[in-house]
Amino acid sequence: MQRLLMLLTGALLALPVSAQSTADTCARARDPVRCEALQAALKNCAEKRGKEKQACLDASIPPVDCSRTQNPQSCEAAQKAREVCQGKTGKELKTCLRDEQPKKKKIAGKPKPRT
Repeated sequence: MQRLLMLLTGALLALPVSAQSTADTCARARDPVRCEALQAALKNCAEKRGKEKQACLDASIPPVDCSRTQNPQSCEAAQKAREVCQGKTGKELKTCLRDEQPKKKKIAGKPKPRT
């Protein structure tokens, strides 16, 4: 009985710490607004499962701010591909995303290392 009481007390004391760490994590994130929106979406969609959960998350999570990424052109291309492929799932989605992404350019003049 005492062991159970200790476990419950520990769990209750840990709750505010986990909420605090999420806020701290989002404060240090590259895009804090999107991080907070993601956390809220995960909380709101936690009860749902499968396709219903995926639809809830897709509707709740804002797109990435491409101006803050290392390669904005690639980010924008990926977002356009997601828009084109919206509604597809599984292998069909993977194929669509692969086909919609621009091909990576090979750098001329650099030989491949031999292994």
